[in-house]
Amino acid sequence: MTFDVSFRADPVRRGKRLLLSTVLVAGLGLSLAGCKSTAEKADEYYQSGLQLLDQGDTDRAIVQFRNVFDLDGTHYEARKALAEVHRQRGETSQAYSQYLRLAEQYPDDLPVRIALARMAFDAQQGDEFERHATRAVEIAPQDIEVQVLDLTRQFRAATQAEDADERARLAEEAVRLAAERPDDPLLIGILLDRAASSGDLDEADRLTARLLELQPDNPQRYMQRLALLAERQDNPAIEAHLRATIEQFPENTQAKADLVRFYMSQGQPEKAEDFLRELAAAAPPDNPAPGADLVRFVELQRGVDAARAEVDRIIAEGGDPVLFRTLRAGYDFQAGKRNEAIAEIRAVLEGVTEPTDASRDVRVQLARMLVETGDAAGARQQVDEVLAENAGHPGALKLKSAWDIQTDRVDDAVLSLRAVLDQAPEDAEALSLMADAYERAGEPDLARDYLSQAAAASGNAPGETLRLVSRLAAEERWRPAEDALLPALRQAPDNLALLQALGQVYLGMPDMPRAEGVITRLREIGTPEASSAADRLELGRLASQEGEAAALAYLEQQATAAEADTGAKLGLIRAQLATGQTAAALTIARDMVAADPESRPARMALGLAQAANADLPAARDQFQALVAEQPDDPAPHLALIRLAAQEGDLPGALALNDQALAAAPDNPDLLWSKAGLVERMGDIDAAIAIYEQLYARDSASIIVANNLASLLATWKSEDPAAVARATAVARRLNDTTVPAFMDTYGWIQHLNGDSQAALPYLEGAAQGLPGDPIVQLHLGIVQAAVGKNDAARAQLQKGLDMLPEGQEGQSVTAAREVLARLENPAPADAAAPNPVPNPAPDDAAAVPDAEPAPDPAPAAEGTN
Repeated sequence: MTFDVSFRADPVRRGKRLLLSTVLVAGLGLSLAGCKSTAEKADEYYQSGLQLLDQGDTDRAIVQFRNVFDLDGTHYEARKALAEVHRQRGETSQAYSQYLRLAEQYPDDLPVRIALARMAFDAQQGDEFERHATRAVEIAPQDIEVQVLDLTRQFRAATQAEDADERARLAEEAVRLAAERPDDPLLIGILLDRAASSGDLDEADRLTARLLELQPDNPQRYMQRLALLAERQDNPAIEAHLRATIEQFPENTQAKADLVRFYMSQGQPEKAEDFLRELAAAAPPDNPAPGADLVRFVELQRGVDAARAEVDRIIAEGGDPVLFRTLRAGYDFQAGKRNEAIAEIRAVLEGVTEPTDASRDVRVQLARMLVETGDAAGARQQVDEVLAENAGHPGALKLKSAWDIQTDRVDDAVLSLRAVLDQAPEDAEALSLMADAYERAGEPDLARDYLSQAAAASGNAPGETLRLVSRLAAEERWRPAEDALLPALRQAPDNLALLQALGQVYLGMPDMPRAEGVITRLREIGTPEASSAADRLELGRLASQEGEAAALAYLEQQATAAEADTGAKLGLIRAQLATGQTAAALTIARDMVAADPESRPARMALGLAQAANADLPAARDQFQALVAEQPDDPAPHLALIRLAAQEGDLPGALALNDQALAAAPDNPDLLWSKAGLVERMGDIDAAIAIYEQLYARDSASIIVANNLASLLATWKSEDPAAVARATAVARRLNDTTVPAFMDTYGWIQHLNGDSQAALPYLEGAAQGLPGDPIVQLHLGIVQAAVGKNDAARAQLQKGLDMLPEGQEGQSVTAAREVLARLENPAPADAAAPNPVPNPAPDDAAAVPDAEPAPDPAPAAEGTN
């Protein structure tokens, strides 16, 4: 079927069809005429944004400007308007982001570069300021605003280079430009630096005031003004200015802390407390932090009882029960009510229906309490629960890292602590723990750096400062130690520990006039503790300046004075025994006992003096009487053990040691003594077990670590697990200069296949312990391992010649085998260094003193 293409339509219908087509076409034309281009729509949003700005509706204006970018991401005017709105509202980050987008799209736009440079300068982003200022100079070097930027850039560079002449020249140029731009903050900043450098405080006052007028929302201007007022010592103005700063920036915690410190420096703690009460009263109910700050201040100023009363008041008035009941439990815990405090915290946690970081903080506090009460398992359970809820919880991570350090999982500890410091870079506790981790890892430089950071983050608190100073003093870095102590003493001028540390630093320098100044200050404080510290420093000064005889004479003077106490006389006896004046020590000890027959310290001193004078029966009677009266006192037990060991009766000494441990179980000094005895008697496994026990209790002890690692490396060298354990324990000995430790660390490196790295350690050990044959043999074995055959022959022969008759052991056997191979090399060995298997050293490679010490404290150093 086909269709007729000529198509004849009804005229009426055809007319209707034409009319319909005309209408459709007209409608289509109207539709096309009413459809706006994308650019036109974008411009409409932009114009709407401008109108809303004129009406003061900034929030909606921002929405309209952002709508522009949905249609046209390169709309210059809208992007710039949005950037300026953010800048006017003080939203610097958002403003900078918008300007930066403009700079990417329009790299030669001068106003954008100027804006970016000024914002970067205000934000103290030096590299960004340099980048944008340099580009502005390239675009329009003659523009006066650009000249200001360039001058500021040059002045900043001269300041960093400490070029005073160049700074002075540039400051004069700033004076010239300021004639045209008197209110330019960048120029005023340079002029302010010029006024401060020349001591023109009036001009500095005018300039800081003007900067505040020009930039009332810039916190840096308030800091500059505060510095000027402090320089002028205008205390009323300082107080008013800090109040104004807090009013302008209510969230500025630094200004609040500064005001409290100002009141304290003026001797007005009541004003500081009133201010903290203002903050606590004004805080919303969901912000208990100001109330907690008030409680801590009251504790510092008026003691725990006052603080506890403050907590009771806050709780009664509806304060956050989680925080303040926990604080109250903490005070109970400190007061010895440990069970009650733990029960209270558990009750607090039972009332928490939805865990929060605040409740997790409480759980961590509970864990710390459990640690102190010896419930390590309970503490770990609490920490595990916290980390299961929030893997990044700082308090829980710090506790976990401390446990990891104790068990030598240093890498795990470092990872945890980095997570904490990512959240809070100034966390002093985390920084101190990081120092512990790197100390354990044998990274002394990193450990020192983190100790320094911890001291700074703590505000130069005594604890963190003293840890840093101890490290610096051990390395004889006296000047940095002084630099660390002085800021801490400015905050706590009467702190005895800080003063004594400073005195020791001056003795170490040596700087005797300043050491005498510290001694004078301690005597001015006048407490018994301060006087004792002064006496110790004076003794050190005399020994350093005038020698041992002068120091001993000083002790005698102290001990024979009418008001001399027992401590002074005991100090003299110890010094006399140490210097061989045993008869004189015996005389003083007898006089002390005659004056006070019941004095245990005097009777103990008499027993020691009798032993030093070879009157062993009398000494033994003295010590046995002391043991009978007080069986759990380790000192007389240790003295009896030493007497038996001196007489060569090792089984008798061990029996006495076991009796002492029965009376004082797990006493670390008695365990230490037993480890030495069983080792000398050849029971190495028992010695290792004791050192493992001591290490589990105090893995921070470098002496215990050395002895444990040395025994493992010496007697278990063929056991990979034992060598790995020794390696982990001994990591902290890296860079050591203590001969015994050098032998341990070097020998372990050799066992791990790095004989070349071991060599300098063993060379130092052999030089520092020339009378120890095993140390000499270790060196010879390692020399052979690195191909120093001639030196090895001589060294091995030297060590073997030093051996006592009949002494054998695995190291001795290995040394003889190596020497034999060196003297009679096989033909295959002629072209290469002699391969030396890692030998299993002998029984003398590690350790404690040959005899247990009478002093209950372990020896100051481990020996090999």
